[in-house]
Amino acid sequence: MEENFILTVTGNQTVDGSSDKIELKTAASYKTENGFRYITYREYDAQDPEKIYLTTVSVSPDQIVTVMKGGTESHHLRLEKGERHKCEYVTPYGTLSLGVYTENVHIDLDDHGGELSVNYTIDIESQLASTNELYLKLEEVNHHVNG
Repeated sequence: MEENFILTVTGNQTVDGSSDKIELKTAASYKTENGFRYITYREYDAQDPEKIYLTTVSVSPDQIVTVMKGGTESHHLRLEKGERHKCEYVTPYGTLSLGVYTENVHIDLDDHGGELSVNYTIDIESQLASTNELYLKLEEVNHHVNG
């Protein structure tokens, strides 16, 4: 995996009126294949730095964003504007079935990077669990200026 980009991931989650924000800046691999864009990066477990999770964000030509995270807490999140999808969230304690409704998707990516933002809600047993914002900023490591 050639990590030729710097990725900034910002996540905001609101549960019962209380918000939590996380930010991660890391090296990432970025490629385009058959019209799909793929961003792949490593995440480290805060409690166990030996554990590394590989996360891939794919963007389809019809603007469907899929987040696939491997490891002991794996998930496959499908984010499609105006649609609700079920998601299995695997934890060390068992698997949760979640509903994910995507309110908005904004994609501004080209071969040199760009931005992606998604607003979505998560429900458990049809009860609202959280409101979420995901923002990714992708920057090339080496910027070449012509002329």
